[in-house]
Amino acid sequence: RRRRARRAAAGATVTRFAEGGSRPRWSKAVSRGPPSATSGTSALLPINEEDEAVEGSGRCFRVKYQMGIGIRDRPSTDPRWRTGSELKFGEVFEVVQEVRKGGRRYFELLDGRGWIFDWAEVEGERMELLELAAELYTVNFPDGISGIVWSSDTTMRFCKVKEFASGADEMGLRQAGIREEDYLVMIDQDPVVGMPMAKVLERVWASRGQQPGQGTFYKVVTDGPYGIGVRAEPDKDGPRTGQDLIRGTIFEVDEIVEEKGKPTYLHLADDAGWVFDMRPVEPESDTVMNLDEVEPGCTCTMWRGSAEDLAETIGLKFKQDGKDGRPFTITVLEEGQPIQRVPVEPGANLRKSLVDAGFQIYQDFNEVLNCGAQSLCGTCVLAVLEGDDALTAKSVNEKRAMSSNPPNYRLSCNIDIYGDVAVRIRPQGVKYGGPTA
Repeated sequence: RRRRARRAAAGATVTRFAEGGSRPRWSKAVSRGPPSATSGTSALLPINEEDEAVEGSGRCFRVKYQMGIGIRDRPSTDPRWRTGSELKFGEVFEVVQEVRKGGRRYFELLDGRGWIFDWAEVEGERMELLELAAELYTVNFPDGISGIVWSSDTTMRFCKVKEFASGADEMGLRQAGIREEDYLVMIDQDPVVGMPMAKVLERVWASRGQQPGQGTFYKVVTDGPYGIGVRAEPDKDGPRTGQDLIRGTIFEVDEIVEEKGKPTYLHLADDAGWVFDMRPVEPESDTVMNLDEVEPGCTCTMWRGSAEDLAETIGLKFKQDGKDGRPFTITVLEEGQPIQRVPVEPGANLRKSLVDAGFQIYQDFNEVLNCGAQSLCGTCVLAVLEGDDALTAKSVNEKRAMSSNPPNYRLSCNIDIYGDVAVRIRPQGVKYGGPTA
């Protein structure tokens, strides 16, 4: 049977208790490293009884020696044990463990390439080879993420702690180890780095059981990280559209098809196609779950360091490079002005690219009163004329904010560019719908 999707009635809240009383909203997770971190070493060394071994604890170092450091296959400075690989000057890397012996510290690389050491003697002088670059750490939120005001850089790729919502929140969160300017890397096992801020906030809200809008919302909860493929029709064996919803994705549904003995099919509200819930036929096979059913609580993996080092350390690529390294082009139409073209790198933020090129994207008093790309004003509106499929898809909140406008009207701070695109800045008849943060 088919039915229109609607918001279910609010259920009872879930309260969690630790032994002996109420559990605080924030507490440090057992692990201090990223939840998915693994190592080729099953246990901490030491090699000899006099050696001391400690966990890497999510620490990341930077090579400060201009000549780089040769990697060894064991904690040693002996050149006989060189692997043939090296860390170059400025390279940032994470360590899984540290062995201290003979006045030196030896670090095992998390990526399994081998070992490096902290200092060497150069022309009779001690030369420090490394410096601490950053730290990854994990914090447990038993009732979901709260108490933090989030912000982003102008590219909208990195979500970080701007401030705490209240004095009480600050006290608890600082005790858990969180600081202003720390970046959010993962929620549970799902990376959020490189994801538009509006999409990250949907996951933040979902972690505490909060819906991002008034419709019916689901979350992808597959065991594997790759999520589920979108189908062109309500049939799990039907043709795929080429779009996938990765694990952790929050999406809105506007139609539900239920038939006894078959999966439940959910039509995406953005008309992108259908996904399915396997639980009616395989109760233990979780694919998607209504947000009303999701139990609050999560862990957050945070990064204390620069965004540039974070991107380099995890090998972050924002999407495919342009053909043969060629930059993409924004074709800009502006009332009373000749057509102009702006070259941009793949993954560049649309708003930032236009502002950096000298374009005024705001209208009237919003030229002064805009939020500066913090997703708080909803006034950086432009019309996408060509290349919509080469831009970041609309988030639930952007759809809501722009619902009274033509479908090609977009908030430019929410958009990254993955191909050639044509836009009209300061389009006519905009109806502002508020923030997306």
